Amino acid sequence: MPKGVKPCGGQDILLKFIIMTNLPIYDVAIVGAGASGLVCALECARAKKSVLVLEKDVQPGRKILASGNGRCNITNRFAAPDYYHAPQELIQAAFKNFPFEKALSYFEQLGIPLREEENGRIFPATGKSTSVLEPLKLAIQEAGAVLLTGQEVNRIQKKNHFTLHTAQGETFLSRRVVLACGSCAYPQLTGTQSGYQLAKNLGHHIIPPTPALCALNLKEKAVARLQGIRLQAAVTARQGQEIISQSQGEVLFTNYGISGPAVINVSADVCQALTHGPVQLDLNLFANTPHFNNLMQTRRETWGHRRAKDFFAGLLHENIANLLIDFAGIRKNIPVQDWTPGTWQNVVNTLQKWTFNVLSARPWAEAMAARGGVNTREINYNTFESVKCPGLFITGELLDVDGRSGGFNLHFAWSSGFTAARKLSED
Repeated sequence: MPKGVKPCGGQDILLKFIIMTNLPIYDVAIVGAGASGLVCALECARAKKSVLVLEKDVQPGRKILASGNGRCNITNRFAAPDYYHAPQELIQAAFKNFPFEKALSYFEQLGIPLREEENGRIFPATGKSTSVLEPLKLAIQEAGAVLLTGQEVNRIQKKNHFTLHTAQGETFLSRRVVLACGSCAYPQLTGTQSGYQLAKNLGHHIIPPTPALCALNLKEKAVARLQGIRLQAAVTARQGQEIISQSQGEVLFTNYGISGPAVINVSADVCQALTHGPVQLDLNLFANTPHFNNLMQTRRETWGHRRAKDFFAGLLHENIANLLIDFAGIRKNIPVQDWTPGTWQNVVNTLQKWTFNVLSARPWAEAMAARGGVNTREINYNTFESVKCPGLFITGELLDVDGRSGGFNLHFAWSSGFTAARKLSED
């Protein structure tokens, strides 16, 4: 028998096939060299398992390199189930094995100094995502795992073992398989539908993916006049009178609509709701201003003799004031003190609930994550092993799990890969 070949289950037919094809059987084959796949590979290799990682792109970890605007937001101090769209038990199980403190020590032990920034976000001290990816790749190589790039798995067969076929004409054998293919978000960075199809062919149900963590197109084209303006606001997404999601933070106006962290954090719920009907966004520009109505009344008593544009000087960005005036239908040349009570109340209300209509999500090429994917009911929460196909594990973005921006999605990817590796390393 060729060196390195390990018989699986004592099957004579299988052994004959292996000898004929001269293919080794790996303990673990991982499809995808992203965040969850790389951590899973490292931990399995450290446990002395023979590990093969197959990555369709020529460069592994491209989404890691792009994350955090090229700085790699590794994790977040506040990572907790409440920040995810997923069963809480699933997130709790993953984080039990790989909590925030474990993430810090894990990457520091790889030789990556870390630093914390606002809102609990953790970055490599160098401010470069390569400082995360390169140490990971080196550790995997030193642990003995095999990483092959430019190998796109397009078919997996399961009998006594798994047979993986690639679009490049190669065949690989493995006792267990980890699907860590990622979602269809960021197709220019290896995002693809292929992982969903592989999982489906192995018995899993796929929840149709919709964009998550993305900017939104607005029906009100006039917002293009505000392009580039940033402000702090509370954002409420609703469908009719039903509140869908809420967030608070920076909002960025664009030539197509609206973006910024506060918008991105409600976008997944918005995109999902859009499949059922129109969605509105309410912006409260003064959510952190106590007694706002009193403030406005005092301004009116002091500067009521001014025209609308001058009345808002110092309170609003000039372009926002001009757009508000147009939205409210205010006559520009009359003093504020001469407004009707209805006009005055309309302006005060609008500043606290300025409503825009969402037209659509931005394209997949601009979505940082996806909602949807493999139904999480079909995996074991404690191991990430499939309940449909024993020996198959599914991790990271391929699952119907998405978190808020700020390092939460990467933390789940690391933790799911780590948790799967614990089970894979037992036998």
